[in-house]
Amino acid sequence: MQSTVEQLTGEIGKLRQENSELRSELTRLGEQLAWFQRQVFGRKSERLTDLPGATDLLPGFESDAPAEPPEESETVSSHTRRKVRRKGADTLDLPETLERVERLVDVPEAERVLSDGTPMICIGEDRSEKLAFRPEEYYVLVTVRPKYAAPGDPRLGVLQEPMPPALIEGSKFDVSFLAHLVEEKFAYHMPLYRIAEKLAGRDIRVSRQVLASQLKTCGERVLPLFELMVERTLQQEVIFTDDSPVKLQQKGKCREARIWTYVGGGPNAPPYHIYQFSEDRGHRHPETFLADYRGVLHADAFGAYEKLHSDPKKPIQWAACWAHARREFEKARCGHDDLRLWILRHMRYLFMYERVAWQRDPDERLSIRQEREKPIVEEILSKLREALIERHLLPKSAMAKAVNYMLSRPENFMLYLDNPSLRMDNNVAERSLRKLTIGRKNWLFIGSPTAGESMAALLSLVQTCRAMDIRPHEYLTDLFTRLLDHPARRLAELLPDQWKQAREANP
Repeated sequence: MQSTVEQLTGEIGKLRQENSELRSELTRLGEQLAWFQRQVFGRKSERLTDLPGATDLLPGFESDAPAEPPEESETVSSHTRRKVRRKGADTLDLPETLERVERLVDVPEAERVLSDGTPMICIGEDRSEKLAFRPEEYYVLVTVRPKYAAPGDPRLGVLQEPMPPALIEGSKFDVSFLAHLVEEKFAYHMPLYRIAEKLAGRDIRVSRQVLASQLKTCGERVLPLFELMVERTLQQEVIFTDDSPVKLQQKGKCREARIWTYVGGGPNAPPYHIYQFSEDRGHRHPETFLADYRGVLHADAFGAYEKLHSDPKKPIQWAACWAHARREFEKARCGHDDLRLWILRHMRYLFMYERVAWQRDPDERLSIRQEREKPIVEEILSKLREALIERHLLPKSAMAKAVNYMLSRPENFMLYLDNPSLRMDNNVAERSLRKLTIGRKNWLFIGSPTAGESMAALLSLVQTCRAMDIRPHEYLTDLFTRLLDHPARRLAELLPDQWKQAREANP
């Protein structure tokens, strides 16, 4: 009898374990199905507008809520008519510095004469402005260098000015075209075959291989300036970092390489955008890049960053990203909807407070975080601990992963509360990578590791210029003209921020 009971008990235990495994598998498949349905039929945006109580204002937000814009009106005889602005009516702003080309549309001369021969008098004119376009103007720059000799005295030889310095010795492309090529590829994401087709439309024949070679050499020439940007970035108090895959061409199938971004975020420091190429996603790449860094690192929960944070020999603090944590809860759509919506709503409150805090000075920002945000953060973490104990979350479910993602590193999520220079998310780095991902859809792959390093240097310069409201073509043309003859000890003068300051001081 006892053996039968033991046998039945063992079978019940196996059935319970099997039931638990099946429930876990069912939840996982349900989450996958919900994800696929959303990809095919739903919106991909992570923004939620249907949270219960989402429209409620938090204490202290009343004065910061944007007021309804007053309706414009104009007085018309006998009644007041509401002035309705047409959609797009105020979307075009034409600067005064833009070239104006006048086109005269006049009445024929024969019609401006009366029957008795008296000419009509012009009493005024109407002028209307429209934005127009003419194709880019390519031209051939012919450099003429006269030669001089002394008649009757051949010992003096021939006198002639040397050729102006060129970024690429012997190249048939002027620095202005090279700057245009770099801007087209890394600012506007034009692949080389499209650039070649545009040139062919102007009867200019050039192969993609030649254009690729010019880009690669330009990247090699600016490496010293790029390395100086890296050095200045590593001296900042805060750095935002992330990475994204790119395809690296090789024989057969392309393999996956990586582009890392490091954006300086220190107070009053230039926002250098640094891109680094690597052939894989090994931990050694960020560890090597950040070997001498002393500061705070904004990043996701990649193992290399956690390792740097926990290493006592490397004084690097890692600030976890609330946007990544929120994304994990946003994905957990199967089961525990009440917990999910509660977490998302309270995270929304944090982001609302942050939006206000970054409009204030650092002391007031710290005060808002300590008085308003810290209690919410502690309440969120407490709620997650209760859920982990009381709700018996299935280990492989998306909700369990989201909860454990935050509870395994609470001090990293709370780090921003004590430092007004930190942010609660890593969106600065993600926005920096967006420039890469848009370009990746067009140029598809990188030709070689050497080309990847050149590309990273040029992309860093171009995107830093865009972050500082510098026209990349104007900056690159001047840089390519001066770079080779510029004294090495004064290389910092060519950094985008210092170049802009010099231009503004001497327009």
